[in-house]
Amino acid sequence: MANKIGISLDDETLRLCDIYSTRHSRSRSEFIATAIQKYVSDLKLGRQKNIIAQELAGEIVKGSEAGVTKISKGLFRYAVEVEMIIMILSKLINIPPEIVEKYRKEAIRNVRRTRGKINLDDLISRNQREGFENHEEDIDYENA
Repeated sequence: MANKIGISLDDETLRLCDIYSTRHSRSRSEFIATAIQKYVSDLKLGRQKNIIAQELAGEIVKGSEAGVTKISKGLFRYAVEVEMIIMILSKLINIPPEIVEKYRKEAIRNVRRTRGKINLDDLISRNQREGFENHEEDIDYENA
């Protein structure tokens, strides 16, 4: 059941109501009722956007924390493997500290140059190009 009410509109708003209600084959009352319903929906949606944004932000934080945990665990496993390699190498080869430092500086340069994308195949290829004999003199094979 529709209720009759009296409303006041300025001339411009009434003109717009008449133009658009006629274009869309509606009465003034239907047009105003639809406009009010759409406006109220927009207000409700505006509040929901904030709720959705807060929930989305919370989920992003949870996902980020899970990603950081996953990366941390991966880095820990990687560090364990590197430590094992270092332990094995230190048992097999006696390398003086100054040579270790020389290798560290070279490794830092290489990692920076390649932005950390070094793999064993690349290292072997590079050593073959540069001449592996340069590094052989650094290793004390007699005490290995």
